[in-house]
Amino acid sequence: MSDLIFKRNLLALSAGNPGLGEVLIRTEADGRLRAGMSKSGLPVPLIEEGGREIALHSLFDPLREAEKLTEALPPSGYLVALGLGAGYGIKAYLNSPATTGILIVEYSAGLFRALLEQFDLSEIFLDGRVSVLLDPSAEELEAALFSLYVPPLAGDLRSLPLRARVDLDPKPFAEAAGILRVVLERISDDYSVQAFFGRLWFRNAVRNLRIAERPSSPLPPARRAVVTAAGPSLEEELPEAKKAQREGAFLIATDTTLPALLDSGLKPDAVISIDCQTISYYHFLKGLPPDIPLVIDLASPNRLARLSDSVRFFSSGHPFCAYVSTHFRRFPALDTSGGNVTHAALSLAEALGAESCLVAGADFSYPEGKSYARGTYIYDYFAKCSSRLLPEESLFAGFVWKNPSVTAEADRDSGGRPYIRYITKPLMSYREHFERFAASCQMEIRPLRGKGVAIKVPERGRSGQGAARVRSIFAAGPAAESAESFLHRYAAALAALPPPRDPAAVYLKSLTLEERDLWTTLLPTASAFQRAANLGAAASERSPDGPARLLSEVREWALAEIRDSI
Repeated sequence: MSDLIFKRNLLALSAGNPGLGEVLIRTEADGRLRAGMSKSGLPVPLIEEGGREIALHSLFDPLREAEKLTEALPPSGYLVALGLGAGYGIKAYLNSPATTGILIVEYSAGLFRALLEQFDLSEIFLDGRVSVLLDPSAEELEAALFSLYVPPLAGDLRSLPLRARVDLDPKPFAEAAGILRVVLERISDDYSVQAFFGRLWFRNAVRNLRIAERPSSPLPPARRAVVTAAGPSLEEELPEAKKAQREGAFLIATDTTLPALLDSGLKPDAVISIDCQTISYYHFLKGLPPDIPLVIDLASPNRLARLSDSVRFFSSGHPFCAYVSTHFRRFPALDTSGGNVTHAALSLAEALGAESCLVAGADFSYPEGKSYARGTYIYDYFAKCSSRLLPEESLFAGFVWKNPSVTAEADRDSGGRPYIRYITKPLMSYREHFERFAASCQMEIRPLRGKGVAIKVPERGRSGQGAARVRSIFAAGPAAESAESFLHRYAAALAALPPPRDPAAVYLKSLTLEERDLWTTLLPTASAFQRAANLGAAASERSPDGPARLLSEVREWALAEIRDSI
């Protein structure tokens, strides 16, 4: 053991991981570990296990072993290193500028200290791209991955297991690998959405700020609510929705269902829309009664925001919207993580303090090949697009079958008659989000069952024992300043940010918290820029200095959007 090596490692580690040094100082080193020598003359960690010593690296030539590793898995993107060892493999990846970051995960503080006492790893710890997690819980690992891994700047996310180390403690490392897969799936879904809509979110929100600064009256609290979704079952379930509204329930219409409800003589108490695309305007072509509140995301199309004098904005999870809500005007927050407007409508019902909510038309499938309830915009749209060679039936069939994941399942209706419904992966994902929301909220949720898929809700939802809740007011707070003043101040702060440089991970670490928050507001837009630039290009073909250029381009675009708006 060398006290000098330990102190050097500790000092280097503390530079990027404050607080970890204190943990290691109080930790006793694992006596099973010693430094052996490879035939190439490089030291290798040896761990006594079961009466024999296990080498964490090659005892012939650990450097050549690391070279073979980089040949099999070329340096690119962000890596999660499962196990540290003497860091030969990690150093090999850090030698390449294509490696945007490495998170080292270890599950034995005693072993980690023993390594730091006998191997000089300071070069690894001093690299600004490196972060370390020691004995993390599942929640800590998940939070670290979401915080450290920024897809548009970091590239692909991959794991780098040190096999000999992982085999010594298979359970925690297997759990870490499982968490990595789950996080990667969620991040991939989020990134895909951001890559498509990042620019629209920012542009729409900037253009909506002048309208959003106007005073607006709050929505009243509600004890019971009804949400209408646009599935085909809505046609048969509308009478029950009408009955619930007559009995005092607050009826929240998703934008897709508005024309169908108005055609049936049913006037909702509020309409909600979350789509940032102009297509959402189609739902309102038949008109919106002026006295019906329109609840929309701050990132909704500006054309939609100008449609009504009774607009109520809310803030979703988009970073710029969250920044606006913190620094300009506090807007109510709704959960849009379900990816569909029905999910957001449930969140609105909960925000109004509803103890129970009836849901009509939530099929999450295409019963008998039917996509939407009659009266929704798609019927008028396909009627206008149809021709003798392309009848409406073909357009509707093409809409259902355009998703490559569509599959059929058999069921029987309430009368015992067999029928087929079609499901897709996106629709199943919406249902799963719906069920998770129902399981986590206090509100009793009762989805009506037509010919759509079965939806699982907690027992309280079937027993009718909803939790008594304090009803709240859905309203925005006062504006801290005018929209024009806020945009000028925000643009000046963006322009004053230090020039981006690569590697991006090191650059971001060098910034203040306020500066990182400003860049965060532009990350969805960066995803959209990256998708446009790298469409069809392999990760290995991306230029290593891309992230800095990307940030610069995105900032210039955002400043131009603000200038156009002002």
